[in-house]
Amino acid sequence: MTTGLASVMTARLRRPARPAGWPAFAPVLIGGLVLVIWVAYVRPLAHFDIDVFLRAGAAVEAGRDPYPSPGSPAVSSGFAFVYPYLVAIPFVPLAWLPRAGAEGLFIGLSVLAVLAGCRLAGARRWQAYALVLVASCTITGLQMGTLNALLFAGLAALWRLRDRPVAAGLLAALLVYSKLFLAPLPLWLLLTGRWRATAAAAGALVALFGVGQAVSPMGLTAYSGMLDALARAEAPDGLSLTGLLMNAGLGLGAATWAARALAATLIAGCWLAVRRRRTPPASAVPAPDAGQDRLLFTATVAAALLASPIVWSHYLLLLAVPLLVVEGGERTGALAVATAVSWLLVTPHLSTPPEIAVSAVVVALLVAAPLRDALRRQAGRRGPARAPGTGALGLARDLAPWVVGVAAITAAGLELCWALARAHHGRDAVTGAYLATVAVLALLAWGAHRTLRSGVSSLPSTHRSPSRPAGQVT
Repeated sequence: MTTGLASVMTARLRRPARPAGWPAFAPVLIGGLVLVIWVAYVRPLAHFDIDVFLRAGAAVEAGRDPYPSPGSPAVSSGFAFVYPYLVAIPFVPLAWLPRAGAEGLFIGLSVLAVLAGCRLAGARRWQAYALVLVASCTITGLQMGTLNALLFAGLAALWRLRDRPVAAGLLAALLVYSKLFLAPLPLWLLLTGRWRATAAAAGALVALFGVGQAVSPMGLTAYSGMLDALARAEAPDGLSLTGLLMNAGLGLGAATWAARALAATLIAGCWLAVRRRRTPPASAVPAPDAGQDRLLFTATVAAALLASPIVWSHYLLLLAVPLLVVEGGERTGALAVATAVSWLLVTPHLSTPPEIAVSAVVVALLVAAPLRDALRRQAGRRGPARAPGTGALGLARDLAPWVVGVAAITAAGLELCWALARAHHGRDAVTGAYLATVAVLALLAWGAHRTLRSGVSSLPSTHRSPSRPAGQVT
């Protein structure tokens, strides 16, 4: 027995300490990217969000009110705790540590959360992990010390646990409570027929808000008013659709409801499209197949960002979860496009020209292979009848009208937003919000294209198993 145990232990020690299919250099490269991001972008900056959480944790431990005075300028200063009360509880033990140690520990956990989220979302190729890490929105979130890396991992875990009712419901409730703009998540559970998970999410949310209000020094009415004041102050400077509409001339109320209406319309449209594609036997219980489930998940995350009155660049990290899910874990072409676009949309805080130049080279090297593979797959779908050597040229010729058309529509929309913004208040602070809105809609369109064009059969075989029922955890 001892010999057998020794053999097993020896075999495990000899097993490579990296995921299956990864080349030997991949873990070193990932570690190197993390080190460079830390040294060049994260370490030199003050981490404002984690500082807010640590002060709130210390206040809760001391029995003080962690919230700013309602109606004071501190509410919209960017240095105030404005989350539901129980969000401060996990930061109580962190507040016991020296400030530098607490900040370093939290950012380290955030990096691990990004890597774990990639794994939970189904990423198998090392390029996917690298592309998510080097996205500008990821780096910005790490610089600020935000919750978004943890929310990214939570969304990925929700997808992985979607068919475990209690776990999925509790996790959805925790995500919504932590960041209120994720409120559509229980709706995804409902629309996909996960009744027990929906009930668990509703019950957990009632319990969380009930306990929070019982111990919070701020009443629900005052808290709601604080969030309204925060949205009125921050939405025009952020990347939300609400802020875009406010800069184009609408008031906060009208802009908020217009954004919510668009978000609800997109979810309803995807749900109707999925229902039309389902053709179960009369005796079967309708349930989304793997591909249609991915579309509704994508629509829910996209709708949450579209409906939120406050969206900062680091929120866009959450879009990587449905993007990984839609791509099926093996393909990274769309993720490569998203990473490149993130740097065009916003650069990390206090970036110097040399840092941006070096980062551009690194990003270009990382996106080159995924984009090449995506173009080759697209050219291969054009059929073997095409003469050798004309596939790439023919593909470019076919894609050119679409690229020109999309670029023209995008430019026309941006010009309209500029004109409305200048007419409203003499400035054109709409570019970032407009491009972020286009990016969210593009992700949803990509998910619909991947799902509705060819159905689940087009998804990678790693996410289809004849021995598993549809929708089972993969």
